[in-house]
Amino acid sequence: MNSKDKKYIFMFIFMFLGVIGTVQFKSILNNTKEKPSMAYEIENIMKELDSEKAIGNELREEIEFNSKKKESILKTFSSSNDDGLLTTKWEEAKLYAGFTNVKGDGVILTLNDAKEKNPIKSEYSLLHDSDIYEVVNELKKGGAQAISINNERIISTTEIMCAGPTIRVNKNRYAVPFEIKAIGDSKRLYYTFIESEIYSVLAYNNIRVDIKEATGIEIPKYNGNADNLVKGLEVVDK
Repeated sequence: MNSKDKKYIFMFIFMFLGVIGTVQFKSILNNTKEKPSMAYEIENIMKELDSEKAIGNELREEIEFNSKKKESILKTFSSSNDDGLLTTKWEEAKLYAGFTNVKGDGVILTLNDAKEKNPIKSEYSLLHDSDIYEVVNELKKGGAQAISINNERIISTTEIMCAGPTIRVNKNRYAVPFEIKAIGDSKRLYYTFIESEIYSVLAYNNIRVDIKEATGIEIPKYNGNADNLVKGLEVVDK
């Protein structure tokens, strides 16, 4: 091998080492770039959450405005077309359906997860949608005339569903603690619940349960889109 061949070989080796070094340097540089901290990511998520809440509040206000506008139109129409009977029947229908704000005596329950989680059966230390569903059913058995969960009015089509660490009521998500209000005979509601099987189960699993009789409980009306409740239904004339 002559000296000229050796020069070409060395030149090729140096070029190869140079390429390898460049690639490694870029890789190290990329890995050492400062990544967003966990606190920064949480802050951004909280900002997004606040933004979504603001949008939700605006939509609620819009729904409330349109509902009042519709009520005004219906009242004007009914007052000009009958002797007040239609208006009375309409108000009664809304009351029965849960579309009016109501006030009365009853009970207030506050439910929360157990303070200390059971390491063997940790799922029993947490409240689930099925627990809330059974509590509501017991209140209905006790003669509850109006019920709300975290101020979400419970009506005939209300769904209580699991949504990860939260539950969904009327398509809105809520985390613990859950405040359940029920209007009716306060003593009957109280004793129906504390003598129920679900109360015993919750107490056995150290779920925090507080129930008290109260006067002047206010329960808001259903605030969802009522049109979606009857979408697809058709009245059948007999």
